[in-house]
Amino acid sequence: MDTSSNSTSEDGGLLRGMFQDWNESQSQLVHTALNPEGDTRYDVETAVQQAVKILQLESTEYSGYVVPLFQADDPIPTNEYVVYNPDRNVIRWYDTNFGLSGTDRNTATETIAKTTLADRLQYWLPDQQPEPDLQFDEAELPPDELYPQGNHEPGDFFADLKSFVLTERENDRESNRELYAESSFERLLHRNQIKGPFLSLGKTSLKNGNKGYSIQYLQEEEEDDDDIDLFEDVGIYPDSIYLVDVRHDDDSFPLEATTRTVSEGLCTLEPRWESVANRSLVEKKLLEEDAELYLYQILNPVPFDRRIRAIRELERDTSKRELLTGERSPVSFTVNRFQTTKSAIDLNHYQQLAILWADSAEDLVCIHGPPGTGKTRTLTAIAERAVRQGKKVLVTAHSNQAVDNLLVGDSTLDNPESDTLHALSMQPDRDITIARAGNNSHNRVVQGKYVNPPSSTANIIAATTSGAAQFDKNQFDIGILDEATQASRPATAIAFNAAKKLILAGDHKQLPPYVSDEEMAEQEMHISLFEYLLERFGEDLAIQLRKQYRMNSEIAAFPNEEFYDGLLETAEQNADWVVDNLKPIMGIDIDGVEQRPETGHSYYNQQEAEAVAKQVKLLHKSGLATEDIGVITAYSGQTGPIKNEIHDLDIPYPGRVDVATVDSFQGGEREAIIVSFVRSNGSGYSGFLEFPDEGARRLNVALTRARKRLVLIGNWETLGTTAPHRTRETSCAHHYANLESHLEKNNRML
Repeated sequence: MDTSSNSTSEDGGLLRGMFQDWNESQSQLVHTALNPEGDTRYDVETAVQQAVKILQLESTEYSGYVVPLFQADDPIPTNEYVVYNPDRNVIRWYDTNFGLSGTDRNTATETIAKTTLADRLQYWLPDQQPEPDLQFDEAELPPDELYPQGNHEPGDFFADLKSFVLTERENDRESNRELYAESSFERLLHRNQIKGPFLSLGKTSLKNGNKGYSIQYLQEEEEDDDDIDLFEDVGIYPDSIYLVDVRHDDDSFPLEATTRTVSEGLCTLEPRWESVANRSLVEKKLLEEDAELYLYQILNPVPFDRRIRAIRELERDTSKRELLTGERSPVSFTVNRFQTTKSAIDLNHYQQLAILWADSAEDLVCIHGPPGTGKTRTLTAIAERAVRQGKKVLVTAHSNQAVDNLLVGDSTLDNPESDTLHALSMQPDRDITIARAGNNSHNRVVQGKYVNPPSSTANIIAATTSGAAQFDKNQFDIGILDEATQASRPATAIAFNAAKKLILAGDHKQLPPYVSDEEMAEQEMHISLFEYLLERFGEDLAIQLRKQYRMNSEIAAFPNEEFYDGLLETAEQNADWVVDNLKPIMGIDIDGVEQRPETGHSYYNQQEAEAVAKQVKLLHKSGLATEDIGVITAYSGQTGPIKNEIHDLDIPYPGRVDVATVDSFQGGEREAIIVSFVRSNGSGYSGFLEFPDEGARRLNVALTRARKRLVLIGNWETLGTTAPHRTRETSCAHHYANLESHLEKNNRML
């Protein structure tokens, strides 16, 4: 960008940008002694008049103008100010040298012309204003406007969203019912997933004219009656769907029912009679005096109802509705080319650029954060900056764990992780107050510090996307959604409804939102709002973080070229990370035998399981603790054989090796990762590993979890061959073939 013009200094544009997030309510009247400062005499009267003009200040309750101060000898804004009274031509400040504790003083501008106070006002003078130090190239700035791409039929957008939610609701109910049928009653009861016993109190009338059945919680004799006053205390909630069952075998049960009323000591059930073959027999059993009933929840409708309400609210908001459907043109950014991206934490160039994009966005922006690029760190800086600007912030994610990670990271009660919102809130000069909405956090720091404070007084409120439904429309100035590519579009709608501006952060090159129904996974509605917006408005809607701090450069090389267009840089400190003298990345080619377990539809491969165990043993001999080792398997059926092989190793704490599927590892990392791809056959059948979109994303996730050592075990001929029923366009086998070629080219294949 051309910085040769002095017009920015003459009209104060740079200073306006520097002070755009300055907030009087978070600043204070300067406390200082009026000490002499050299021989230079500054025209203080002109300086404060220039400040009034440049910042377009208005007279305050102090009968004067609040003029911000710079640091001494450096044109950097501070959180201190003086008050200028033009009628009397005096400066108000707090004199720390007056009396025992100091006092407010009004001093003529001429009197302070050669003092330390004048030195902190000098940069308001035209000849002292700093030259712009623009840190970004023009090509890096966001576009002024982005228009929708291609043809689009907006009419069904919200109807499809609502239909998608209702389908999710029904699938959730059915999957929970199936889980109950496949599980042991005693085991579910032991895990407190079954509630009871309850005693039937007989029939009762419901508001809808139907008949219900009142039940009462049956407590043990030694329990205090005051311990459980409400059914909520034992996990029973109104308008939820439960299976009503008895402990002994009875063909009449389980019975599906809805909890219509829940009050002190009593609950009313409305059975779903259309699913009952012999109603009179079931009614008789429900009314038996000594019948002990148990409840198992198969549907909590609250999160689904919240999504529907949020979608309806958005549909009624003309501006947001037309933005989401692409009817409104365009998406806009207003860039202040003279603003600073000063942050409370150290940020690299790309992270600072993301702050500029977030500040410039009128409605929303996407921050693309590939693995290890500091996405959460960037969001922390954006939230802290928004608070400094006097804004109220919603921080949210699709899961409680992701919300808590955004708040406290790896903090403990005694040791806050640096550069987290938690750590920043503990600094008295930051004026950050945090409240965590909801009671489902399992993080001790969050529970101890942020769960109970009143949210009305906090300037940062954290909640899941579902929990954010409790907030009013546009209650927040900014909504920050972490892991946005993991959140469904309806869930994201809740956050957008609660905030005037939405900042979406995620990685659309990794796994999409989870959905239990495979047919729904193929629907367009399944993609996240993040990805949908990029499809509608193009990749220019997103700013990409490009420096990764997670992986050895060799581990990062292939996913960088294959999935991130070669744009990622590796930070110097992690470029050469290794475990002992082991190679950072290795492939192992095994012609194993894929098999199906006796039950289920998954696969396992015993030869690969044995190879995994050998690699775990090697890592242990190389000095790596078992808890620092992760094993990723493409198929859940492989987890058992791998765990058995590791358990038989002569190493300490073999159970601490984390063995899980790709989906479970998304968002995680380990010092070393071993991947077992499982599939091995002569026809090139790789199942879902070969899906054209999701298969590639799963591979990307598996390749980007390791920090210092990555071992990839599989039948590379199977993995790299397009299955007979697919074509290159409907297969991602070429990614595996490219990976095999990459490993062989670098002498990393055994």
